[in-house]
Amino acid sequence: MSSLTTGSPILIGSRATRLGPLIKSGGAGSVYLLGDDPRSVAKIYHARVDPPSYTDRIEAMLQLRPKLPDQYEDGKRYVQIAWPDATVRDAQGRFVGFAMPALDVDATSELEQILQERQARAAGLPVGLGHKVTLAANLASVLAALHAQHHYVVDLKPVNLRFYRASLYIALLDCDGFSIQGRGRRFHAPQYTPDYLAPEYQVRPLDEAGEETQDRFALAVVIFQLLNFGIHPYSGRPAYDRVPTDVPGRIRERCYAYSQRGNPMMAPNPVSGHALMPRELRDLFDRAFGEDPSQRPSSSQWSECLRAYAQPSRGLIVICANNREHQHYPGQPCAACVRHDLLNATARTAATRPRPGPHAHAPRPQPQARSWWRTARPAAPAQAATTAAPRLRVARPQPPMQWNPYYAPPAGPPGAPAPSRSGWRARLAGRLRALAALVAPLAFGYGASHVQRFYESLRTATRTPLDGWMNLILLTFLGAGFVALCYVFVIAIPRRLVRA
Repeated sequence: MSSLTTGSPILIGSRATRLGPLIKSGGAGSVYLLGDDPRSVAKIYHARVDPPSYTDRIEAMLQLRPKLPDQYEDGKRYVQIAWPDATVRDAQGRFVGFAMPALDVDATSELEQILQERQARAAGLPVGLGHKVTLAANLASVLAALHAQHHYVVDLKPVNLRFYRASLYIALLDCDGFSIQGRGRRFHAPQYTPDYLAPEYQVRPLDEAGEETQDRFALAVVIFQLLNFGIHPYSGRPAYDRVPTDVPGRIRERCYAYSQRGNPMMAPNPVSGHALMPRELRDLFDRAFGEDPSQRPSSSQWSECLRAYAQPSRGLIVICANNREHQHYPGQPCAACVRHDLLNATARTAATRPRPGPHAHAPRPQPQARSWWRTARPAAPAQAATTAAPRLRVARPQPPMQWNPYYAPPAGPPGAPAPSRSGWRARLAGRLRALAALVAPLAFGYGASHVQRFYESLRTATRTPLDGWMNLILLTFLGAGFVALCYVFVIAIPRRLVRA
């Protein structure tokens, strides 16, 4: 079968027309304008991808269309999803593709462009938290409508998502690559991205029953990046060398560093703003990246929660007093300002760090046999030799410790490797801390009651002045011991539990 090109006759349903100019060409097919319908385009599959294999998939998409109608504002049309409207056949009646709504690509941008502030500014996109919350809410709403028909994106990631710059509406493209639910049959998604793949599917193949939980995981990752300066939830600073260096490996090992309980394997990114998020959002993220996939928030739950923050009248996001481009949650510092201050302080520290000057031009001395860690030097004068220390080993300069406003640094000297804890060992340590938190108050109360009874017995046993003096001495030591006991149970043990 020959490939169709501009001007080729086609049938859209029962309507005869011709392909217009080519818009773009991808791996599976090419998209053409339609001369008789400027509101629609046609995607024609390449002959090498076997177009008949897509026939049943497109028919299933036509039968179970998600409820995502086009939006109209001020006379402008916003296509939310490029879903098939009709099948396209060639002049011989063979299936070659489908027709779909025409998306104004020039009015949209990739979602990935707005994640990083520097990239967003370069593209002329908004950088405030309010805009990103609105995008996150719209994305969750679109996915909720898609999931209502049991269709799933699977390969959900910012580079595959576009949004309208004027309205912040989300637009879903390449829908024929989604996992589609047909009448008694499912058409699976052909690909996925490891950086957005759920932990359970990093070690085993993605099955049909897990496609919704996969979408829930990927949606939470994208929302986390939107609300936290593009930081991936599985990035951060490893606590020890055995932590994987790649994002898929960290997802597999569940190295989520931004939990409210912390993670012994990974410390958060120093410039992360997760600690300044409301408790409600942090709870949703902890559920999304927790141990139990069934507890991941659904797209409708994310939509309901984020919709409240996206409404300015609710007052859940306020304008920063120092920079009107920034917004933050009420009652919390501006995370963008804190991030800028930390980055600027780091840059100033790096700029003021002394740099070695250029070497002076001098006659090269004769080489001498030295140890591998020493540098060959010319012979020094006898007077200078009395003050020099030629056998001192110079340590390599270490970078300065960076202040992190969002989490306490681990106890111990800098550079000391943290103990390796993972799996059942980490869970055992958490259970021991919980048991200690329950036992400590009981032990304190038990000890205090015994101290009180002993004190009363000393007071009633006094018969002579000597007994009174002895009791006074004993009570002094008893009071000191009671103060020490109070310190152990009220200060030392709780502090140890917090640091553990």
